[in-house]
Amino acid sequence: MKRIITKWLWLMAISLPVFSRAQEGPSAGSKQAPKNEFNAAINYQSYLHYFGRTDSLKSSGIFPTVGFRHKSGLYAQGNFIFVQNSAQPTTYTGATVEGGYRFPQSDHFSGNIFYTQFLYKDKSALVQSALKSQTGINLAYTNKILNINVGGDLKFSDKTDVGATFGLDHLFIITKGMMKNSAIAIDPSIYAYAGTQQFSNTYLQKENVFGFPVSQQNVTEHVTQFNILSYEASMPVVLVVGKFNAAVIPAYVMPQNLATVAGRPDLTERGQNMFYVTVSAGIRL
Repeated sequence: MKRIITKWLWLMAISLPVFSRAQEGPSAGSKQAPKNEFNAAINYQSYLHYFGRTDSLKSSGIFPTVGFRHKSGLYAQGNFIFVQNSAQPTTYTGATVEGGYRFPQSDHFSGNIFYTQFLYKDKSALVQSALKSQTGINLAYTNKILNINVGGDLKFSDKTDVGATFGLDHLFIITKGMMKNSAIAIDPSIYAYAGTQQFSNTYLQKENVFGFPVSQQNVTEHVTQFNILSYEASMPVVLVVGKFNAAVIPAYVMPQNLATVAGRPDLTERGQNMFYVTVSAGIRL
């Protein structure tokens, strides 16, 4: 959930400066000076998941978002999470607060560093509710052929997990035939997400002497595995009209390496290949 909101904001951060330069005309040689900016949006996701991991109720979610970016590149934003499923009406479940720094925009490179604090309510139904905070970096190399996106992060809960992201996309900016100060951005993308999944594995160990069992005991080992967590393909479509924007993001996620615990189906991760849609509308001032 948090990841798809961040991806949408990341797309807006990349596409809007490109759009602005396109409006300056081919003879423009300078970029617009950075300025303070306030943004607010409402986001809806048809199927909540965490790298393809889901709850058993097929929950959907609504996420109001507010943020502020200083012209220096420093920014802060908050997301408020409302979850709905067959067992409960739309209910406030928690919030996330993120602060960070966006690197100065150049012709080919962009990126940000961030820290996010998760403020989930007790007994939250969200799959990722065990997370307490996260920090990381995103980097993008943009060009006319294929954009390359990489990222790394640390996720903090009772233990610390390491994450990595690799993605490819091609951003199309359509301004021809559009009204002044408007554009459509289309960004077909593919991503791979990897990371560690720390968990405990308990099994029964038997000791034998000359082939005869003499004792047995439960042994618990702590496992740290770095695996591919999911693959995802998406086709974000963003409409910008002046200070207003809207987005539709159809996506298909394929979870990988779901963790299993022998004899404990209640601790086995639930996940499946699935199609879902994120719809957003917002304003930037």
